[in-house]
Amino acid sequence: MLMARRTLAPGVEVFSVTTGTARQAAVESAVGTAGYPETEPRGATAPKTPVEAASGVVGAVARETVLRTASGEFLPLQRELGDDLEQLDPGTLRAFEAEGVLVERKPRSWPGPVAVVGSGAIALALSELLARVGAEVRRVPTPDAAFGCAAVSWCHEDHPPVEWAKADVMLAERAIAWQRCSVEGATAVIEPISHGPEDVTHADVRARRLAASASPGHLQAYWSSERRRGPSPIGPAEAWFVAALLAADLEAWAARRTASRRLRLVDLIGLTVTEQPILPLHPAASREP
Repeated sequence: MLMARRTLAPGVEVFSVTTGTARQAAVESAVGTAGYPETEPRGATAPKTPVEAASGVVGAVARETVLRTASGEFLPLQRELGDDLEQLDPGTLRAFEAEGVLVERKPRSWPGPVAVVGSGAIALALSELLARVGAEVRRVPTPDAAFGCAAVSWCHEDHPPVEWAKADVMLAERAIAWQRCSVEGATAVIEPISHGPEDVTHADVRARRLAASASPGHLQAYWSSERRRGPSPIGPAEAWFVAALLAADLEAWAARRTASRRLRLVDLIGLTVTEQPILPLHPAASREP
């Protein structure tokens, strides 16, 4: 059966409602204890629906199937479609797919093992999350040890290490996906996954951020200097929050969904995320100001 290969898209829901009851409840809610809605004169009655008029009973039952989209829009389905989406004809199925309501039912699979570099709480949480969604996780000390892996995720709870520049080149040559996360003060910096030399590398991110900074000299010195630090802002909740974002990016990569070129800054105090679009540098452009 065609539907057997499809399922509702993430966040999409289908439910049934009795329209007469729903309308009656809405009217009662608007009327309240006063007995009359403000928009109607006292003693007025709302016009009856066709179902109510036919039955002579306010609140008569009429079943309706409703689809709620992932964005929260409610769409009543035509009654002839029925409640069972498995009985939809091929043309309707294709239309639902085109609108993003239905998607192909695919078993979750990973192109290969995922190597996780890092010894902090974020790396540990990411390793556990990836294992739960079916990935083979390998904890390695450096990307050099990621033999046979399809992706490397380096979670560094400090400024980006200088080894990231070397990993940009090495992992691109090995055709290994390359994910990076670092921490600056109370901000976790999540860089987009790099799939090759033509994609957004760490060197690109570094150059773009320096170019956009109001004080690039201070930013560059901040990245490279020794400094005194207060207590780490990364507790269990913060670690799992950041790890969930990293795992979601890796799942999207594994599913071969279109990569999102965005730099995400995670406020580790308020647990909010700011996104900034980012593009790779032109080959002729300098990576340092």
